[in-house]
Amino acid sequence: MGRQEDRQPNQPARTRLQPLLELVFPTRCLGCGCVGKVWCAQCDSTLEPLRGPLCALCGEPLDGRSGCRRCTSSDLSFPIRSFARYRGPLARALVQLKYRPSTEMAAVMGEWLSQVVRQADWHPEIAVPVPLGHARQRRRGYNQVALIASSLAGSSGMEFLPAAIQRTRETPSQVGLDAEARRRNVQGAFQARPQDVQHKSVCLVDDLMTTGATLAACADAVLLAGCEAVVAVTVGRA
Repeated sequence: MGRQEDRQPNQPARTRLQPLLELVFPTRCLGCGCVGKVWCAQCDSTLEPLRGPLCALCGEPLDGRSGCRRCTSSDLSFPIRSFARYRGPLARALVQLKYRPSTEMAAVMGEWLSQVVRQADWHPEIAVPVPLGHARQRRRGYNQVALIASSLAGSSGMEFLPAAIQRTRETPSQVGLDAEARRRNVQGAFQARPQDVQHKSVCLVDDLMTTGATLAACADAVLLAGCEAVVAVTVGRA
């Protein structure tokens, strides 16, 4: 009989079956579908990161000739930064992540956002994902933004508080709405828990920024609940 220290612990069933699972259900890139990784080098080369000089408020690249056109007609009161343009493989990956939970892809995106936070020289204390509506949460069984925010928190040393903001009412999809309609659609749709955000600096996290209306409504909620400062990051920008 072998010594106790020579015995190998039983591997979890999933670990033992991993080679077979990989053969039947191979890992595919969420950007292009190729087999191998959840995010391949070819898709990575297509990214269009938003680089400086950037608008201090909305984070849109400046052309050097005038002020920020996005902020000229906006009442944005907190800074937002996005990692890259919502195009090509990145757009496909974000759509895929909505319907196919992937902690590996969320980890990749969380690291991207960690870079964004470092480049902005921000030091927020907590990471809070924009919540899904209750109906969407039930249908999907998860919030893809929470997966990304959890990874960001782990990479940046923030506390991850997924329930700090909650929806107070269901809202129709923002797709197809103009900026003003988007603002009205989500106005007052969120409530933050004071016990989570009071006297804290908050980093809001979302997968995509179009007009910033949803992030603005979430920012209103955490400020009303007593947070000291709010910033926001998104993976993609339309």
